[in-house]
Amino acid sequence: MPVPYEEKPVTDENIAERIETIRNQKAEFVNEDPRPLADGDFAVVSLKSIGGIDGPPIENNEMVLHLGDAETMPEFTENLRGMSPEEEKEFDVTYPEDYAQDRIAGKTVRFQVLVKAVRRKELPELNDEFARDLGDYQTLDELKEAIRKAIAAESQYAAQQEAKVKLVDELVNAHEFPVPEAYIERQIKAQVEGYLREIAGRGVDPNTLKLDWEQIKKSQRDKAIRDVKGSLLIEKVADAESIHTTNDEVDKEIQRFARQEREPAAAIRMRFEKDGTLGRIASRIRTEKTLNFLFENARKTAKAAD
Repeated sequence: MPVPYEEKPVTDENIAERIETIRNQKAEFVNEDPRPLADGDFAVVSLKSIGGIDGPPIENNEMVLHLGDAETMPEFTENLRGMSPEEEKEFDVTYPEDYAQDRIAGKTVRFQVLVKAVRRKELPELNDEFARDLGDYQTLDELKEAIRKAIAAESQYAAQQEAKVKLVDELVNAHEFPVPEAYIERQIKAQVEGYLREIAGRGVDPNTLKLDWEQIKKSQRDKAIRDVKGSLLIEKVADAESIHTTNDEVDKEIQRFARQEREPAAAIRMRFEKDGTLGRIASRIRTEKTLNFLFENARKTAKAAD
């Protein structure tokens, strides 16, 4: 089975972009003497909605808005431009229908805004001292080389993950067999629950949405069938090749969770045994090992064919 695998080369532009991201993370915001706001400034404002939405008003006494930035609503930039600290103003902001916050999506909200301060962003100078402040680097060139290796590793991982997904697709396409309806229903339920968690994570209450769940389930069916087939085929490969999860591998995962949650590993294990997480961890590790096996064998086959 051929493996569609390609790693993107790391360019100087990739490294420069990553360094610029780090510089922005390390930037300091400095208050300037009172003056009119202009594009590029960071305006510190006190903001309160006074119309256009139901329920409690939107309030923020220390909101920072980057004037002219793509992520700043245009109405804020247009109305704040030219204002100075201690000035107050009322204006409307119309939010798009697909705005992340459902409460104000598609609505025109009137705000009362008081400018409190003008700030500018100061980026650290790009030199050897900047590199030393970031860790065990003596020069800027050492930092760039470390970043190059990190980006290369990320690219390799992404390319391998994409190749593994395509390998599973090839397996599913090559094997036609019936799937138990109970498995399909269980997979559809898992997919729908994942969708609910996703929209809840965006601050939207799923109960407030008028969703046709039967239609959603129907639309998820084809994907669920392919996902179940993929899982069953991976299990068959694992069985045939005697690929199993070891106790040490599970212990490492428990230790990782224990460090993250700052709890004793024994307590984490007990909780995971009760709620079924331990079994899911073992299953995930086995799946990853099987995918790695398929990937490496596909690469060897491709090399032999070449």
